[in-house]
Amino acid sequence: MDFETIIIGAGPAGLGVASALSLNKVETLVLEAAPRAGGSVVSYRQDGFLVEGGPNSLMLENDGVEGFLKDIGLVPLEASPVAKKRFLVCGGRPVAAPSGLIGALTTPLLSLRGKLRFLGEPFARSAPAGGDESVGTFVRRRLGREVAQRLVDAMVGGIYAGDIERLSLRSAFPRLHEMEMRYGSLLRAGLSKGRAAPIRRLVNFAEGMAEIPNAMVCALGAGRLQASVRITALGKTPDGWKVSWENGSSQATAKARFLVLAVPPWSWPTLPLPAMLQELLLPWKAIEAPPISIVSLGYKREQVAHPLDGFGMLSPGIEGRKILGTLFQSSLFSKRTPEGCVLLTSFVGGSRQAGLTQANDEEQAERIHGEMRELLGATGTPCFTHICHWPRAIPQYNIGHEALSIRLATAEHRFVGLRFCGNYCAGIALPKTILHALKVASEISAAFGKPSKLKIANV
Repeated sequence: MDFETIIIGAGPAGLGVASALSLNKVETLVLEAAPRAGGSVVSYRQDGFLVEGGPNSLMLENDGVEGFLKDIGLVPLEASPVAKKRFLVCGGRPVAAPSGLIGALTTPLLSLRGKLRFLGEPFARSAPAGGDESVGTFVRRRLGREVAQRLVDAMVGGIYAGDIERLSLRSAFPRLHEMEMRYGSLLRAGLSKGRAAPIRRLVNFAEGMAEIPNAMVCALGAGRLQASVRITALGKTPDGWKVSWENGSSQATAKARFLVLAVPPWSWPTLPLPAMLQELLLPWKAIEAPPISIVSLGYKREQVAHPLDGFGMLSPGIEGRKILGTLFQSSLFSKRTPEGCVLLTSFVGGSRQAGLTQANDEEQAERIHGEMRELLGATGTPCFTHICHWPRAIPQYNIGHEALSIRLATAEHRFVGLRFCGNYCAGIALPKTILHALKVASEISAAFGKPSKLKIANV
């Protein structure tokens, strides 16, 4: 049994590569250890509520991802205009986050001293030569302690569920690093007349984010995805790769010119990789991926005092809350709740408070209801509860991540036909994962003389 490409992993990365290859007529097989495809992209309909168990929305830019989604039959639903409004917890209450320079100068989130320090950013000292600077060090150096504590720590908690003192600026937020290198100042970069900013649209789908992996699977065609498999052998051949696996009592072997590893780094030790490849990838074993619990609570509209007129709220560590943030789901997309109800999805744990994810579901629900009561004026008892746990959630692009990435490039160079794809490669956001998958598929298609029909912008 021969294919042109074998992909191990049927999360959004693996399915993204596979479905794009299918569109380009490249013979592909996907092998997945779990009984279902989709990875962390999962949606639930329960008691009239539509709940996301992983990514809650998709930010589309003019980079080709939207065109690909349409090619596999998806119709995005745009978020409500209120999504542009964000809140940050300050002094135990949600405060509208600043937007633009004027907003930063008028926000109550910063003291007068903090605002003056912010204005002095163009005169901040330059980046130290060499080394890998943390996000926290960078922000304090350029914008001051208050911006780091009040604004950036909350933002990082919402994006990475990470620690600003450990995240690498160059790896986690490369655009900020590039802005400083090019303009010498973030404010000058923001005021410059460079290339036009990409058009950005926040979207979801009628049946939730799970429509994405479902559509990808449909694009593969029958028999191209095998789930609940265990890889028993994996080796290099003179002209490609050979993979053996078992599914229950059945066993099979296939060959392919290309092999794509689309499973997270903490899964690599479970694969029978060649010894030299295992040794090269060994440092990846230590990559941090803290646990996250996603707690969704439904209320009658009259039970929540806050107007919920925004995307949601983020909480900086300095506030000492039990949440990283909360999304106002029912304000973002229609038909997420029964008539007259609202849905609030909170994120717990991460690098900041990993221990909080160890509580049982009843304790989690009670704790988060207490947070909603204090922050949003929720009363009574929630009419709906759904909790999803991820023991290892978001890979952290901590200091030293660049060196890990170099090892991936080295492995691809030494082991011809090998490719890596996943949210540990080119950005943790789902659109970045899909875009990287499209690029991998484009490279493989070109190798077979089947140029990609997809229009893909640079990552």
